[in-house]
Amino acid sequence: MPVPHPTTGAGRFLRPLPAERPHLTRCTKLICSAFLTALLLAGVILFVAYLAVRPHRPRFHVASLAAAGLQQPGGAVVLSGRLSVRNPNQDVAFFYDRLFMSVRYRAYGDVVKDHDLNGAMPMYQPPKTTSDLAFESVAVPAGPATADMAAAAAKEGGGVVALTVKVRSRIQAKVAFWGSHWHPLHVACDVALGPDGQLLPEGQQKRCSTDFV
Repeated sequence: MPVPHPTTGAGRFLRPLPAERPHLTRCTKLICSAFLTALLLAGVILFVAYLAVRPHRPRFHVASLAAAGLQQPGGAVVLSGRLSVRNPNQDVAFFYDRLFMSVRYRAYGDVVKDHDLNGAMPMYQPPKTTSDLAFESVAVPAGPATADMAAAAAKEGGGVVALTVKVRSRIQAKVAFWGSHWHPLHVACDVALGPDGQLLPEGQQKRCSTDFV
């Protein structure tokens, strides 16, 4: 005579527990292990690829700079020159938003502010190329700053006028079909002019400090 399974309080038979299936457990573990391994390998490959194409910063130099009217106390000083921008990357191109130049002089602050260097247009720079940014007739208005410049240039033994040329923009790095976000770009170039208003030799092609995050 068959023996019934224990019953619940309601008089129903308890359902027996399902038998374990070891092959399904092993299969699930193998699938999880394969997925985690593939995910780890993908992360390593992406990290190595990033290190391989990690963009180096663009290199800015003041190639030339001249200040007309520097020896005329009380008058305006007119700046002209050329900045050189080098993209040192093998596979990374740069997109620049509008580029603005300012010139700082001693405690007088920015005697030139936000001069547009590329005609209100963005600039594209392919890998391993150099671009020039020229400017002409950028005036420093007559005032205490220009009088101080003239006095510094007129000092005995060859006066020196120290300036800081600054550039600001936004920059985007691009590799093949992938492009980064826009990042703020700040450049500072410390230069010195002789009594004739020309860039001193030691300041030519001196690399500027470049900061972008």
